[in-house]
Amino acid sequence: MDQLLAALADPERQKLYARIVLDQLPPREQDSALMRKHLGRLVAAGLVERTADGSLRADPAVFRRARPVEEEAHPGVPRRLVGFFAQGRLTAIPVRPAVRRELLTHLTGTLFETERSYSEREVNEAFRTVHDDTSALRRYCVENGLLVRERDGSVYRVAAA
Repeated sequence: MDQLLAALADPERQKLYARIVLDQLPPREQDSALMRKHLGRLVAAGLVERTADGSLRADPAVFRRARPVEEEAHPGVPRRLVGFFAQGRLTAIPVRPAVRRELLTHLTGTLFETERSYSEREVNEAFRTVHDDTSALRRYCVENGLLVRERDGSVYRVAAA
């Protein structure tokens, strides 16, 4: 995916790619030195391919092929939640309650054992492995019934299913 983004980072290559996608690039314009340079980068990234007759064609499948790499970077994370993670860390807590609950369910299922009690400090340490706002994650898990907290806040457990 990085190679695709790097190839499209240049404004001139973006314009050229757009013209190829829209089939608005006359063959005579492909011959300039600058166009050949930009075309070489687009072809190398897999964004554009030359057909047998010499014309250029944008390959939209390149974006679909790049996606699995992103998903492999976050093994075990449900597909719908992959966008909330970068380099193994949670980048944002979802605002939509249904998505947030799905995320919290995933986190409690992967960070905590069901038959064990945890101190608040242990809960914070577990959540800190994925996000710095441990109090928000802890509070959301308790509010959603995923973690059960003793009245005095000293012990947390994964709620029974």
